[in-house]
Amino acid sequence: MKILMLETRQLSYNSSAVFMKVIEDIFKKMGADVIHLIVSNPEADSDLLESFIGRSFDAVIDINSLLPLAECDYGHYLDCIDAPFINFIVDHPMHVHEYLNVKLKRYYVVCLDRYHKEYIIKYYPHIKGVKVICLGGISCMEESIDFMKRKYHILFPATYTPPKYYLSVIREMGVKLEKIAKDILSELINGSSQRKNHDLDSKVSIHDLYRKYEEIPDKKFAKKMYAARYIDRYIRDYLRDMVLDRFLSEGYKINVIGARWEMYDGKYKDNLIIHSQCNYLEMLKIIGNSQLVLNVQPLFLEAAHDRIFNSMVNGAVPITDTCEYIEENYADEVIIYDKINIQESVAALCRTINDTERLAAMSEKLKEKSAKKETWEVRLKRLHSFIQEIN
Repeated sequence: MKILMLETRQLSYNSSAVFMKVIEDIFKKMGADVIHLIVSNPEADSDLLESFIGRSFDAVIDINSLLPLAECDYGHYLDCIDAPFINFIVDHPMHVHEYLNVKLKRYYVVCLDRYHKEYIIKYYPHIKGVKVICLGGISCMEESIDFMKRKYHILFPATYTPPKYYLSVIREMGVKLEKIAKDILSELINGSSQRKNHDLDSKVSIHDLYRKYEEIPDKKFAKKMYAARYIDRYIRDYLRDMVLDRFLSEGYKINVIGARWEMYDGKYKDNLIIHSQCNYLEMLKIIGNSQLVLNVQPLFLEAAHDRIFNSMVNGAVPITDTCEYIEENYADEVIIYDKINIQESVAALCRTINDTERLAAMSEKLKEKSAKKETWEVRLKRLHSFIQEIN
C-alpha cells in the first residue's frame, strides 16, 4: 500500500502533527510505503505539490485539510494525483464547510461521529464515501506512575475562551442569531420533557437544534450552518465554564493546562491551578501523572473526546458528561456527571472523587480495557480497511 500524507494544518496543542506522525508510524509497521510531507502553504509550496501530479497512491491523507482549495494550471491538485483523497475531520463538519464543499473527483471523509457522517452524506453528496473512526488514545509513559503517587488529583487539559467572546462575535452578526444561540443553549441546559437522565439523550444534534429556529432549504443549509458556526463555539465554552465553575465551587483544586486560562475570572478562580501552555505530547505526560481528568464533551452525540481515550490509556480516570460511546462502553467504569442537573450531580460524586483506593481500581480496569480497544493501532486497522475498500 502506498500512502501520501500531506500535512497542512496545525490544530490546538499541535495535535494534528502528532496524529499525522502516529498514522505514519503505524501504517509503516503495517507494511505501507508512506511519504509524509508538511505543506504549510499550498500556494507557496506549489513546486512540491506539482511534483506529485500524475503519480499514483492508494490514498492521500490529511487532517482538517486545506488541500481541496489548492489549484494548479490543470485544476485541483488533488484531482491531478492518481489517488483517492481522505480528509480526516476532527471537529463538526460545519467548521470546515469551505473545504468539504469542493467537488473533487475522488473525495472521501473520515469523521468522528455517526451524526457527522449523516450530515456529510446529506449536505455534501459529492463526497464518495464517509467512514466513522474515533481518535485513539496515546500512551505517553514508558513506565506508568503509581496511581497513589501521582502529582495531580484533578486535571483539565483544555483551551479556555471566555464565552462572552463568541457571544460578542455572534452579536455582531445580528440580533436574530444571538437569540437563536441563547435559545439553543437554554434548551441544552434546561432539558425538555422528552429527555431522560442525561443531557443528550434526546439525540438532537447542534445542527438539528439550529434548524428548529431557521427555515432553510437543504441546498443552502450547510452554507448557513457554516455562517452560524460560532453558536457551536459559544455553547461549548459556556458549558465548559459552567461545569468547571461547579467543580471549583465544591472546593476542588483543578489543574488546568492550555491557552488563555489567565482570562478565567470565575467566582472560585482561587481554586484554579494554572500551568504553562504546552504541546500535545507534553500534555499527555501530565495526564499520565494525574489521577482524574475532567472532560466536558463537545456537542457530539456519539463520539467521545480524545481526552477520554488519552486519560484511560495513561491510567487516569475520566470525569465526564455522557455521549453514546461512553454510555455503550463505559457507563459503569468512568465518573459521569449530568449537565442538566449539574448542582446535584457534582455534589453526588464527591465521595467517589475523594476515594483514592476506588479510583486506583477503576484506573487499572480502564487502562487494561482501553489498551485493547481505544488505541490508534486499533483505529488505524479500520482506516487501512477503508483504504482497501475504496480502491
